Amino acid sequence: MLARDAQIQASTTESAKPWTGLAANDAPEDFSFVVVSDRTGGHRSGVFESAMPKVNLLEPAFVVSVGDLIEGYTDDRSRVDAEWNEFRGFVDQLDVPFFYTPGNHDMSNSVMSQAWLERFGPSYYHFTYKDVLFLVINSELFGMVTEPTVPVPGPWQQSEQMAFIERVLQDYANARWTIVIVHQPLWDSDTIHPDWLKVESMLGERDYTVFAGHNHRYMRSVRHDRKYITLATTGGSSMLRGPLYGEFDHVALVSMTRDGPSIANLTLDGILPDDVTTQASRDSLQNLLGAVQSDSGFFPGTRFHSGELSYRISNNTTAPLTATPFVTGNDLLRFDGEAPAVRVAPGAQKQVALRFTAPRPATFETLVPARVAWSLTAEIQRQPVVLELQTAALPLREYPVRHVPAPVVVDGNLSEWSLPYAVTRQGDIARAQIDPQDISYRFGVGYDRDHFYLAAAIRDDSIVSSTSLSSLEQDGLVVSVDARPNPERSQNESILAALSNGNITRMAVDVLAPDPPESDPLLDFLNATRLQLLRSAQRTDEGYAVELGVPTQLLNHWQGKDWRAVRLDLHANDFDAGEYGSRRLHWQPYRFGVAPVAGTGTFVRE
Repeated sequence: MLARDAQIQASTTESAKPWTGLAANDAPEDFSFVVVSDRTGGHRSGVFESAMPKVNLLEPAFVVSVGDLIEGYTDDRSRVDAEWNEFRGFVDQLDVPFFYTPGNHDMSNSVMSQAWLERFGPSYYHFTYKDVLFLVINSELFGMVTEPTVPVPGPWQQSEQMAFIERVLQDYANARWTIVIVHQPLWDSDTIHPDWLKVESMLGERDYTVFAGHNHRYMRSVRHDRKYITLATTGGSSMLRGPLYGEFDHVALVSMTRDGPSIANLTLDGILPDDVTTQASRDSLQNLLGAVQSDSGFFPGTRFHSGELSYRISNNTTAPLTATPFVTGNDLLRFDGEAPAVRVAPGAQKQVALRFTAPRPATFETLVPARVAWSLTAEIQRQPVVLELQTAALPLREYPVRHVPAPVVVDGNLSEWSLPYAVTRQGDIARAQIDPQDISYRFGVGYDRDHFYLAAAIRDDSIVSSTSLSSLEQDGLVVSVDARPNPERSQNESILAALSNGNITRMAVDVLAPDPPESDPLLDFLNATRLQLLRSAQRTDEGYAVELGVPTQLLNHWQGKDWRAVRLDLHANDFDAGEYGSRRLHWQPYRFGVAPVAGTGTFVRE
């Protein structure tokens, strides 16, 4: 029979507290607790709430979160309250106390910070149980995800948090173990935040273990001979590719013993050890996932007849790599030749040229990409693995941008425009085909002395649009205009990388929606650029029309001289009334997607 009269020791004077109770449920000697991970960032309904009854079956003393519990990123207080109320319903299923930790989705602006204060009190705190110190840190005070150098606004200061951490660690210098809980894995960065290095210095030689989330991919790191555990997801967005990728839904069951914590990762269908993914295996996998890259290059003329597309195979691992391409053409683009396996030595590169022909010569803008699947055979931690990658094959040319013959008024009226580029078929191999009766669009570009312009007419059979929705929750044309010099402009990177390194702020990015919201927290971090853009949208009989003007001075600034070329990426978000989720119709492979092609959407000024 488990004792239920043990009491967690915690101190706070606030009436609101970031926990649901202090009556622990554990055996008299050692104890266990559960750590749950990210639920949001694109939550999958039913996953987190279904995990709560399963946690009860584990009989932990209590449950600790690593944050990102609601979707957030809104300054609408009623919406924040509704999301927290919904989440509280999930936590109410637990038979044991639950401890909250703030993540970037839980606390991204002053409104959300105030809501946290009123509901939970402190955003950083500590408690002890059986001589184990639990230190809960607010990573958003180190820097917000959207603005890493800026602490989240609200009632707390980073300097006060650092003083608190130092004081608590001094007061509990003799704790038998310290568990640090933080949302962002602040150590997992090319440039580690100096305040985190100070925290590690404060931790010193004591025994401790760190838990974090945020990345939605599991990894165990070892720093200073201590374990740093970044959890995967408990319902947050994930491709769920399995343990090799660190992508699975789980909770961590932590058993405190006299020798320290023993960590078991419990998935919905099994139990995984704490070294299921290590930093070494993650780095090896990341190298393999980026082993195949398309090389930029443009064909002359306006129509494609035949030609070779080049791919670069890089082996940045310590074992040989074999890459075998499997090409699937389409009615506009056919593979012409053989696709032999390529063996690449460790640390080496090889070029692979695949020849394609057009059954009927076609203009480049009407081509849709063929699919090239690559089977990679390699080793990770001396274990043979076979990975499947998808790349797109698309011949490119540089498209012209002509001086507009008459002044452009950005008002959503497209009567002065010619729209030569028609998008009726899916241009990204990672996205499903879409019926052109459902969504299609035409667009054109131009420039004058002051602006680069984009105009588009979107045909949509069911408009879902409201000023109460964020831009990414309704129909709209998603546009990015990149005027950086090459090679930066033509290279590809993931959207997460572009966010973390700030590249997304060095281009014009916007969502042109029929009913744009007055405030859009998901995009507000781009306002330094967005507020300089000219934009307009109008509903039409067939859907909606949009115009965008990007100031010449911005393009010149990014290009480092008078601009000559830009890279345009665009896709239409299509929501239909009464249906869940959305579809995307891309003109060409998404430059921030899983199968980009270097240099897509390049327009050169005439």
